[in-house]
Parts: sequence; C-alpha cells; structure tokens
Amino acid sequence: MISINREAMKLVREILESPAVFDVQVSQLQNGATVIDMGQKAMGTWLAAKYYTLISMGGIGQVSYEGFMLDHVSLPAVRVMIDYPIETCVASQIAGWRLESGEDSVIVAGPARALNKKNPDHFMKIVPYRDENNEGVIALQTARPISEGIAAQIAESCGLAPQNLYILVAANSSLVCAVQVSARVIDILLHRLAVADFDINISRFGQGYCVIPPLINDQHISFGRINDAIVYGSVAMLYVEGDDEEIENIVKQIPSSVSPVYGRPFLEIYEDAGRDFYNIPMNLNSPAVVHINNLNSGNTFSAGEINYDVLSHSFFGKPSSKK
Repeated sequence: MISINREAMKLVREILESPAVFDVQVSQLQNGATVIDMGQKAMGTWLAAKYYTLISMGGIGQVSYEGFMLDHVSLPAVRVMIDYPIETCVASQIAGWRLESGEDSVIVAGPARALNKKNPDHFMKIVPYRDENNEGVIALQTARPISEGIAAQIAESCGLAPQNLYILVAANSSLVCAVQVSARVIDILLHRLAVADFDINISRFGQGYCVIPPLINDQHISFGRINDAIVYGSVAMLYVEGDDEEIENIVKQIPSSVSPVYGRPFLEIYEDAGRDFYNIPMNLNSPAVVHINNLNSGNTFSAGEINYDVLSHSFFGKPSSKK
C-alpha cells in the first residue's frame, strides 16, 4: 500500500538538507515538532512552491509551470498531473480538518490527515484510504506563528510523537501560497463533486492547470487574488469509470459559474459576506472549467469557461482586452 506520509517525507528531507536552496526557515517548537516556514518570514522560491505542492499531495504526482496570457501579459500557471486522486487529493491535499486550540484556529491540509483515526474529518469519512507511518506532514496556509498547542493536538490525533510531526507554513501573500492554491484544481473539483453526491471513489486520474496571480505584500488583496485564480482561471479534468448519463448531468452543476454570486472579484463577494468565508455559497469554490472523461465509454463531458474580465479586473484593476 502507498504511504503518502512516507512519500512526502522523502521531499521534506530534501528541504531539510538544503534549506538555503529553497529559501526557507526551519525551526522546532518546544515539544519537538518541526516547522518549515516556506512563506511567512521566509521568501521561498519557485522550487519551494513546487515541493510544498507535491508534499501537500502526499509526495505523489507531477507539478510543472507554464504560461497563461492575460491582456498581453505572460503570467505563470501551474499544472498538476494526478495519479491517485483519492490518496493525493481527498486524503491529503484537501484542507478539510479544522482545529482550534485556545485562540488559535487552523484548517489542516496534507498527508497527516490520513493518519488521523481519532477524529477523521468529513472527507476522510467518504473514502476508504488510511495511512500508517510513524512520521506525518501537514500544510497550513496562515500568516500566524504555529502554536505548540496546535502541533500537540495534531500529533495526538495522528498517533505521532510531536518530534515526528513536520509542519509546512506559507502566508497568502507568498509565492509558495499562490502556487499551492492554484495547484488545487483537482482537489477542489473532487470537493465539489463529493458535495454534489457524486461517487468520487470511481476517480482514476486527474490533471489541470490554473493561472498564478501577481504577487503583492498584502494578505487581504492576496487572499482575493488567489481565490480569483481558481474561480475564474482554472481548468480541471477528471478521469473516472462511471456512467455517461450521470456524468453528463453532474458536470453542468460543478463549474464556479453556477454560483449565484459568480462574476465579481472574490474580495467584493467576501466583503458582502461579512468577511466570513463560510457565508459565501459553497458552489463558488470550484474550477472555472470542468472536463470529465469516462474511461468506460471514452466520452468527455465539459462545462464552464475562463473568465478573463474578472481576472483582469482582479489582477490589473481593469477590464480585459481579450475578445
């Protein structure tokens, strides 16, 4: 059986051996948990962003960069190739485990979610995969320091000694965070399909790409841009063994364009929701374009489109010139 924590730890050790190459900072909490800052105080690099993304996917899959033209500006995009979508996305990459300790509240992603047998999150309850490993890795999207209380709670839930827990962190405004959020195209597609009661366990492969937004040293604006990238500038394709009629019906319900709040920059929607992410309709958090290839019939069903106007407004403050 594949151990996503074992595979992820191979990459973690490469980072620990050469932190300067990745421009990251490594520290230990008092209880022995290791924190790898890849985008808080540390600047991070394109390589660090790639490794963060791969680690959050359980160390399995491929991550590469390509171009994305928007208003005559060649922006970068990230492409992911997924071989084991249940293990790498649902059991690892999805940020589905919410924790609170004192005043701290975090949403945990990463392969250690599959070690949590004490209190598995919602997504772990709908897939059969569980991991066994004496070391675990989590990934947290936050600008706040990681408390010893949070680390201890994660380690205990996963049955780990704290010194065997490794925590990757990156803030919204970092390069690493911008890349890893854009790389969640299959993760988010599977999330939406699961919420729509589609059996995601029939998924066999996934692939997709998403624009990486321009960076800015502002957590709030960055938060808006990274969400706009997924909602308006991503393409996801899932390969399943299913039924054509069911797939044709479900694919129309999945793209972000079905949401009643679709069509404006995310920050505007966020402000209208009282700056509470959970007040935003869940169906907005979905890829812009969705393709589902049925391996049983060979047919592919598609819905959605890239929204260049909103991307241009969000990234450059003007309407798109693309016609």
